[in-house]
Order: sequence, then C-alpha cells, then structure tokens
Amino acid sequence: MSLNFNNPVGPEAESLIKELFGKPIAEDGKTFLFDQQLELHQKKMTELANKAGQPATVELNSDGEIKTLRDGTRYQVTPKGWRKLQAE
Repeated sequence: MSLNFNNPVGPEAESLIKELFGKPIAEDGKTFLFDQQLELHQKKMTELANKAGQPATVELNSDGEIKTLRDGTRYQVTPKGWRKLQAE
C-alpha cells in the first residue's frame, strides 16, 4: 500500500501518518510505502488531508508495481512487501 500527496507534508501530518499506519518502509515526504494493507477510516483520512492541507491518495499496489521516490530511489512490490531496487 502507498499513501501519496502532491506536495511534501509537514511534521504534524507525518506524525499522524505514523500514528494511523505505523512506520513506513520508505518515504520521501510525499510518498509513504507500507508493507501491510491497513484498515482505512474515512474520518481519519479526512483529518489527515486537513492536517496536510491537500488530498491524500491511497493506492493498493500489486505485485511487480514500482514506485519512485523524489530522490530517484525505486521500490518494487513483491509477495513479501516492498523491496528496494538497485540503481541502474
């Protein structure tokens, strides 16, 4: 699962993300990657979007899907969770 924002979020939103979902496997302030698929509650997601000052998009990522963080680091979904890919 990934949680995505258009712009970097502030410390209050990051704190709420960790409170709601736990520590991400990887994150860059805009994209947060989690190994487990979590239960989502509309009220909490609305609170998060309000704290971040922007919409939050949740993606249920499938095996083989790749996400690239702002620094160019790439992660791929495997049956065991996100795996960091080697630089090309």
